[in-house]
Amino acid sequence: MSWASRTSGKGKTMKPLSVQALEWIGKDWSVGSKTREGHLQHTKDFANHVSQRFAMEDIQNLKPKHVESYVQHMKDEKLDNGTMCNRMAAVRTLVNAIGKGNIVARDNKAYGIARGSRQKPIIADQSRVDGIRQVLADRANARDRVAMMCHAAAELREAFGLRPQESLLSSKLVETPKGIALRVEGAKGGRPRDLRIGNESQLRAVQIVAQVSQALGSGTARIIPPEMSLGQAYNAQRTLWRELGGTKNSAANMHVSRHTTAQVMNAQGYSKGEIMAWLGHGEDRSPFCYIPR
Repeated sequence: MSWASRTSGKGKTMKPLSVQALEWIGKDWSVGSKTREGHLQHTKDFANHVSQRFAMEDIQNLKPKHVESYVQHMKDEKLDNGTMCNRMAAVRTLVNAIGKGNIVARDNKAYGIARGSRQKPIIADQSRVDGIRQVLADRANARDRVAMMCHAAAELREAFGLRPQESLLSSKLVETPKGIALRVEGAKGGRPRDLRIGNESQLRAVQIVAQVSQALGSGTARIIPPEMSLGQAYNAQRTLWRELGGTKNSAANMHVSRHTTAQVMNAQGYSKGEIMAWLGHGEDRSPFCYIPR
């Protein structure tokens, strides 16, 4: 069924369900997410399924049965578990945006979907990582603007185990019942999280972020130079880190600090759930993609 708009029973012209869905996540989603295009398409797929299967007119009328129907549809299409998990992440983004997050189970296992580990634990070459951090610090002291940004981002990743994009976008401090925390932004699916500042390296990292933001003239308190877009900043960070020897093959890529963070937390006795929540995983996934068995 193809249409630009339709009239509801009350005489009100309704936009297509997929258009409504995209408008909602546009209001409630971090525009910087590297998975944005995939989420957009997955959101449209879900909305189109609900529209065609149930003739729904208003996306705010979503119910658990619509999610369950979509899950069954994906299984009938014989999609692999990884693809289904990605699509369910888009569904969660949408239902959270419309204020109905409770209609989707938190764990994909409730739908008979379990994602296999997409990565293996990495034991960081910490001396190489520290060497790259020192080069960035030296270049930052020489007022190289890209190096200043990359230096601050690297310290955040090292101290908090952030994703590369999160390390560029996170700068805000908030008060929580447990103390001052860094509000992490730019996560997959747009889910912000607050990480309590609990040690000297974390305190030092947020101080560096504040200093770099001010030095670069950022009007947003972030460490991205005002003359650069997020995409330009992300690419510049990735390129510079690789040029300095930070690659996956050298066990020193930008993602390795997440593995180190998980491994340290595990050694300190944190639970699996606490580790994965700290790293920003919305599903109850196993931490053994980060921690050697």
